[in-house]
Amino acid sequence: EVAVDSFGTMWQSDNDDDGNKGVRINYVMEFGNYGYADEMTGAGWQTPRIGWESEIPQRHWHQNDPGVVPNMLMTGAGSPTGMQVYEGDLLPSIFHGQPLHCDAGPNVVRGYITQPDGAGYKAEIVNLLDSTHNRWFRPSDVAVAPDGSLIVADWYDPGVGGHGMGDVTRGRLFRVTTKAKEKYVCDQTQPKGILSGIESLKSPNEARRYLGWEALKAHGFHSGEHLQNVVEDLKAEPQHRARAIWLLASLSVGQVINEEVANSKMSLDEKRVAQAIRASLTTLSEVFAKLLPSLLTDDDPNIRITAIRAARQLWQQRQPEKLREVIAKVVTDKSPAVRREAAIALRFDGSNEASTLWSKLGLQHHQGDKWSVEAIGIGADNFWPERVESSDNEEILSLAEKTELEPRVEVLLRSRFPEVAEMMTAAYRGEEDEAVVIAVKRHGIESLRMLQLLSHKYPAEVSKAALTIFLKADAETALAATALLDRNAIASNPEAKARLDALLKPVIGKPEFVALVERLNLTGFEKELFDFISANPNAPESVNAARLIAANRDGALRFLKDADAKSAKALVAALGRVSDRAAVAVMNQHFWPEKREDVRREIINALALSNEGGRVILKWQSEGKLPPELKDQAALALSRSTDAGIRDQASKELPLPAAQGLANFPKLPELMKLKGDASKGQAMFLQAGCVACHRVKGQFIDFGPDLTQIGAKLSQDGLFTAILYPSAAIEHSFVGQNVTTKEGQMVMGYVISETDTELTLRMAGGASTTVKKVSVVRREKLKDSLMPPGLAATIGAQGLADLVAWLLTLK
Repeated sequence: EVAVDSFGTMWQSDNDDDGNKGVRINYVMEFGNYGYADEMTGAGWQTPRIGWESEIPQRHWHQNDPGVVPNMLMTGAGSPTGMQVYEGDLLPSIFHGQPLHCDAGPNVVRGYITQPDGAGYKAEIVNLLDSTHNRWFRPSDVAVAPDGSLIVADWYDPGVGGHGMGDVTRGRLFRVTTKAKEKYVCDQTQPKGILSGIESLKSPNEARRYLGWEALKAHGFHSGEHLQNVVEDLKAEPQHRARAIWLLASLSVGQVINEEVANSKMSLDEKRVAQAIRASLTTLSEVFAKLLPSLLTDDDPNIRITAIRAARQLWQQRQPEKLREVIAKVVTDKSPAVRREAAIALRFDGSNEASTLWSKLGLQHHQGDKWSVEAIGIGADNFWPERVESSDNEEILSLAEKTELEPRVEVLLRSRFPEVAEMMTAAYRGEEDEAVVIAVKRHGIESLRMLQLLSHKYPAEVSKAALTIFLKADAETALAATALLDRNAIASNPEAKARLDALLKPVIGKPEFVALVERLNLTGFEKELFDFISANPNAPESVNAARLIAANRDGALRFLKDADAKSAKALVAALGRVSDRAAVAVMNQHFWPEKREDVRREIINALALSNEGGRVILKWQSEGKLPPELKDQAALALSRSTDAGIRDQASKELPLPAAQGLANFPKLPELMKLKGDASKGQAMFLQAGCVACHRVKGQFIDFGPDLTQIGAKLSQDGLFTAILYPSAAIEHSFVGQNVTTKEGQMVMGYVISETDTELTLRMAGGASTTVKKVSVVRREKLKDSLMPPGLAATIGAQGLADLVAWLLTLK
C-alpha cells in the first residue's frame, strides 16, 4: 500500500515474487523507476544482465542499474499489507511522523524509523505488535484513530497472499493505546466554522482531517488568514503547518480553475461572478506568494519541501516562470532532500533557464548519493538534448574539469544521451586526462550496464564503445563487455580475437566461461563444458553447458559412452533440466546401449521432467520396450510430472503400486493430530522428490518457490494443504502455461519475463527457455498447479507429518 504524510512524501510497501526474500519499503520519489523490470526492454529481473547483484533480493529490484531509485529498507520474506504514517502524539515519540506497516507473513506490525540519507532516507525497524506463536494473527491494515491510538485489522489466511483465504467469516480489530487513554470515546461532532475546521485539520485521523479540509474549503478565501496564522506559527507541529500550506495552495488552484470556467461565459452576470472570483484568487495568491520566501528558508527542510511541492501544484502548468523563481531560491539549499525536490520540479520544463538551474543542482551532487543522482536524472529525462546542448551545462557534462570528478561521472552514468558512449570510448583510449581515465574505469561494470540500456536506441555508438572497453579494460570489465558484442565483432578483429583467447584461459572451469561460450557462440570447447558439468552438477550454468553439448548429438553421445557413471549421471541430469528436443533426443538414443542401471534410472528421471521426454517414456511403454525392472521407476517419475495430461496417461498405462496410492490416506484433521519428527523431515523431503523443484538454503533445484523461510510464512495446516492439494491455491507468480510454437515445440512452465517480442518460461528442472512471440501459435494458461498431487503417497501419513514438522523449522 502507499501512504502519504502531511508533507506530501509517499511511502510504499512492495511485495517480491514469492520466495525471494525481497519485500521492501520505499520512499517513492516521483517519476522514479523502481526496478522491477528492465527499463528499456521490460524483461523480468531473472533475465541475465551486466552487473546484476549476487544477492537475489537485490537482483530482484535491479538495484545496480543506473536509473533505478534505491530501496530504503529491505525486510526479507513476508506478505506486506496496509500502511499508515503516524502523525499523532499518543504513542511513544519514536513513532511520531513515521510509517507504520502490517506484514501478514511474519505476523507483525512495525514502525519504520526513518532518517535522512543524502537526498533520500534510511530506516530501522521497531516492532509494535508481533505474534510468533499465534499464527492466527495476520494483520491486514493499520489506521490512526482521532485520539491518536491505532486500530489494527486482522484476518486469517493459512497461506497468505490473497489466493487461499482460510477464514472468510471471522475477523478481529485490535486497538493499541496507552493505559491513560484506555477508554475510547468517539467524537462525532461535525466541524462547521473556520476555527473548528482548523482544529479538525490538525487531527491525526485522516477522516477527521478530511472533514476539516472540506469545512475550510467551503469558506473559500475567508479561510486564508486563519491558514496563514497556522503556517506562520513556528511553535506548531510541522505536519499541521504543512496541511495548511497544502490547503492554501489547493484553494488557489481551485480558484484558477473556477476563473477559467467563468471567463468562458459572456453574460453580464457571469462577468460579475468572474470578477468576484478573480478578487478571491488575488487574495489567496497574494497570501501564498507572501508566505513563500519565509517557507523556502524555514528551519525545517520538510516545510521547504512542502513549499516547493505546493508551488509545483499551483504554477507548473500555468506559470512555469514562477516555479523557476522558486527553484532558483533553493538550488544551493544545504539539504540534499530539498535540492532533490528542486530537481524533480524541473522535469517538465525544457527552457534554457531550467537547464541552467538543473546544471547548478547537478554540480552540488555529492559522491555516492544515489538518491541525488536519480533526482537529477528525473529532472533531465524528458529533455536530455536540451540539458546537454545548453552552454551552461558544460561544467557538469564535460569531463575536462577535474574538480569534483567522481560526482560528475555518477551523473554521466545516469544520463540517457548517446554522447556519453563517446566519452567512455575516449576515456578508455587514454584521450582524457589521467584523473578522468581513473574515475571512469572505477565505474567499469556500471558504465557497461548504462551502455547496455542505451544499446536499444543507439546500437552503433554502444558497439563502438564496448569494443574499446573490451580491448582496454581490466579482465573483469572486458569479459562483461562481451555481452554488448557479437561474435563477428571479435572474430573479424585480430586484436580482439587475441584478447578473447587471453581472457578465456583463466576462466575455464568457472561459470563465466560457460556464459562466454554461449554468448559468443564459441565452438571447440565441448570437453571443457563437460568437465564443468562433472565438477558442478547442481550449478545453474550446467544447464546451459548441457544445452550447448546437446547441439552436437554425436559428441554428446560420445561423452555419455566414455564417461564414468558419476559424470554420465551429472550430464544426464543437466540434459533433463534443459528439456528441449535436442537434449531429449540425446537421452532417448543413449538409453538403449547404456548398460549401467543407475545411469538408466537417471535418464528416466531426467526425461520425465519435460512433457516431450515424458511422452518418450510412455511410447516405450506402449511399444513394449520399457524394461520391466524400471517400470516402477518410470511410474513414480511420471507421477511427479508437471504435465497433468502425462500424469493422467501414466496413471492408466504405468500405475503406481497400490500401496503408494492416496485412497486410504488420513484426512486433514487426522493428519494435524499426528506428532511429526522434524529430525526425519529432511529425509522425507528427499524421498518425496521435493528436491526436484524446491531450493532450501541454496541447495536443490530452483523451480518452485524457495522454501528456506517457509516456516515463517505458512502454518501447519497451511503446509499440509499446500502439499496435499497444490491446485487449491496457486501462487500468482507460479501459474503454469503451455506454449506451442510453429515448429511444433511444446514448452511448459511459468513466465519469469515477458517483453513485447519474447516470452521466457522457467521449466521443470530449473532451466529457462525464451520463445519469440511471433513463433507462438498457442498459449494456454493451466488450471492446475505445476506441482503434481499425490507426492505424499510416497512417504505415507507419518512421513508427511515429519516433513511438515521439518518445514515449520525453516524460518
